Amino acid sequence: MRQRYAIFVFLTAVLILCAAAYAAGRLLLPADPAEFSPRPAWTPPGSTPAGSARATPASRSSAPARTAAPAATVTPPSPASAGPTRPPAQVSSPTATATATHTPTAEVIVSAYPFDLARPVRHSTGDCPGSYVLGLVTDLAGRPLVDVRLVLADEWGNSASTMSKAVAGEVGRYDFPLFSRQRYYLTIVDVVGRPLSPRIEIVHGVGANPSATCHWADWQQQ
Repeated sequence: MRQRYAIFVFLTAVLILCAAAYAAGRLLLPADPAEFSPRPAWTPPGSTPAGSARATPASRSSAPARTAAPAATVTPPSPASAGPTRPPAQVSSPTATATATHTPTAEVIVSAYPFDLARPVRHSTGDCPGSYVLGLVTDLAGRPLVDVRLVLADEWGNSASTMSKAVAGEVGRYDFPLFSRQRYYLTIVDVVGRPLSPRIEIVHGVGANPSATCHWADWQQQ
């Protein structure tokens, strides 16, 4: 009898332990097995994290699917709609640049003598009293000079001399009468016979103009 009582007590204790274990398990473990899934990270109220396992099929189906917007296509404006266009810049063509060129000028020959011919000897016919070598002696300004000595020599060495005139109407003039057809040489000299001008040749009655009777030789002071 005592043995049966011990068994009954043991079974009663086991039942009590099982009931206590079951009650403890109900208190410690959630009733819904889904609650054993990992808890998502905290998100601000009103926002639902993407890929959440707690989203219901109804909420997933009600949210419209997002599609990627097509990329904007840039269309170049047509010439008609592009508005007024700027005219092309005008490029000035290179113009010829004036270049100074050296123009040769007449060489001025300075005589080594105080007197030289004012112009080339002129040969004429009929505008003097007979056959003469004649002309005018002037200064640099063109004023007649008096008492200037001139010597005319022929090709044989014969010579004659005269002075530029001082008489009215003949101031600065001189003349040599000619008596034979030949070559003559005319020079202005000083009082001792030194040349004050180059020696020029005058051809009378021969050469290129044998009919010329008047030979004009004008002198000018340098």
